[in-house]
Amino acid sequence: FADALDSQDKERAVLLCVEGLESKSIEVIDLYLDILAPALKQWECDYIGDRLCIWKEHIRSSIVRTVLECCFPYIVKKRRDNGSSKSDQTVAVLCPPEEYHEIGARMISDIFTIAGYNSIFVGANTPLDTFLQAAKKLSPLYVAISVSNYYNLINTRRMISRIKEAGCESRVVVGGNAFENNPDYWKEVGADIFLKDPREILALGKRDVK
Repeated sequence: FADALDSQDKERAVLLCVEGLESKSIEVIDLYLDILAPALKQWECDYIGDRLCIWKEHIRSSIVRTVLECCFPYIVKKRRDNGSSKSDQTVAVLCPPEEYHEIGARMISDIFTIAGYNSIFVGANTPLDTFLQAAKKLSPLYVAISVSNYYNLINTRRMISRIKEAGCESRVVVGGNAFENNPDYWKEVGADIFLKDPREILALGKRDVK
């Protein structure tokens, strides 16, 4: 898969993933967290010397997005295999303002689906005022915020403050690469729950999350 991604071979990359899921040689969550996420996170490019780095990064992300879209039927099947059905407990998954890396949030949303939640992927670039209006109608059990860029932690703190000031009773869940070197910063941004490993979502309702 890494070779296909490096060579920008979209067809090969997508088929490898779909065939792996069809043959059951890999589980969909393992595909997400052990193959797709590292393929984006660990990719390196000389942004100073290679002026095509952004071009390459965007193509790489586009291929992974296509894989994610193709995976959704397997997400639903995995939920059924786990003995879960879609519940009325809603989760809204989004990114903080000015955070444009939303693939991680999409993966998180799908894992919430596997766990049985009614997961709504809001993604990036949604005006906060619009989200707050929607949250009043949806009353989500959790608001999950994915933060990739360390510099967006301040925006995340402001966002969570606005959510709580609006009287939203949802529990705020945070995670993402931005917390990798600052694992305790979730408390500083005002979150209720920090997920170091997305697999923790599967047991989120069963553990003490305070």
